[in-house]
Amino acid sequence: METYIKAPVRQKQFLLIAGDSLVVLSAFSLAYLFRIIIYEGGSISSYWGRLSWLVPIAVFLHILIFYIFELYDIETKKPDAKLFLWLILSVALATCLIVVTSYIFPEHRMGRVLVSVHVPVMVIIVFLWRKLFFSQISKEHFKKNLIWIDFDTSNSTIIRQFSESAGLDYNWIGVVCHYRDNPGAITLNDAARYPSIKALVKEKDIKTIVLSENPKKAPELKNQLIDFKFKGVEIFDYPTFYQRLFGKVPIMNIKGSYFLLSHQNRSFQPFIYLRVKRILDIAFAFIGLVLSSPLFLFTVAAIKLTSKGPVFFTQERLGLNEKPFSLIKFRTMVDYAEKDCGPKWSREDDPRITKVGKILRKSRIDEIPQLINILKGEMSFVGPRPIRKHFADLLSKEFPFYRLRFTVKPGITGWAQVKGDYAGSVEGQLNKLEYELFYIQNRSTFLDLFIILKTVQTVLFRPGK
Repeated sequence: METYIKAPVRQKQFLLIAGDSLVVLSAFSLAYLFRIIIYEGGSISSYWGRLSWLVPIAVFLHILIFYIFELYDIETKKPDAKLFLWLILSVALATCLIVVTSYIFPEHRMGRVLVSVHVPVMVIIVFLWRKLFFSQISKEHFKKNLIWIDFDTSNSTIIRQFSESAGLDYNWIGVVCHYRDNPGAITLNDAARYPSIKALVKEKDIKTIVLSENPKKAPELKNQLIDFKFKGVEIFDYPTFYQRLFGKVPIMNIKGSYFLLSHQNRSFQPFIYLRVKRILDIAFAFIGLVLSSPLFLFTVAAIKLTSKGPVFFTQERLGLNEKPFSLIKFRTMVDYAEKDCGPKWSREDDPRITKVGKILRKSRIDEIPQLINILKGEMSFVGPRPIRKHFADLLSKEFPFYRLRFTVKPGITGWAQVKGDYAGSVEGQLNKLEYELFYIQNRSTFLDLFIILKTVQTVLFRPGK
């Protein structure tokens, strides 16, 4: 997870968050000064005495709402009009939350004058700051030049995947083809020739080198790489760089020794984290059931009135250590959907889904009854999605390390759900498993919180299928 967080694109995101925090604080400061000096005719000396302790909370609320409105997605460039509209909506929502908070603590109420000044000032300053950020800080010259050193000819598909995906974080310079510790020139992209790796790194100002495998058969290169590393060049093996770029584990291209020797400074089953997670699961599942009870009753009526069959759909799934349990959901398909076809992957345009079921899936309301599974200890809020034994047996034959996903409790949402696509095929399940194994190795309270926030974002802007 540390490697993933340190990727250049995420470092830029953290810089953007830090800048936004300062901007929000500055906007509040200007609003307070306007109120004290212009509106009240007071003195600037009273500024610090009037500053509310709710301001840090206001900063946090703005950053949270900005995140939910996808304003930290720097991989997708937004048109100015859309960016400005999103800022207006997010600042307005954050301001509404601040006003509600102010009424909870009336002695620190911020007041209408302060809020009315804050909103326009905030939108304009944040918009200008982001224009500066994307025009200067996020420009091409801030990327690191990258080369891939390849030792054989079997990695063409992998290399193409990296070259197509590295663009935001890195300048893809190319591939040093079929490297050997032999005298003579080396080739870049099967074309340009250089007398040595050292000459290539110097001429192209290379800051990142990825190795397709351990250079144990190339001791001369190994020594050069050590020298490069101590001079500030990043050196990655392929699996580590894959996780840095994509946030998932390349299970089809690693051996068991990877899991055995990686992450040696941490446990995959952290004791305190598991206890805290269970307490939070119980608390929020109970609160969720209470708050969603009106929606719960409305959904029951909608299903009952529009299609034949039971309201709830229960199905045996595999949980922690492959222990079977009954998953509970609102029924979204016709009754006996697998009567004729048997077990079958659900897909986006599945004809078995009812009209009400489509709405429930897109809004993810069909997942609400799983809060009962959480209270029973069969599931958690965050974890790999529970799967049926039929498909687990099938996929464990297709993919190595598949059974490792059962070393944690399944969840309502997970890293695979917020990062991947709809996994309605064997290929989709491979992609999903790579994300799940990344989560299992790196799970923490911070990552769980990130996934939950990303889920809220997904529900609002990318409805379920």
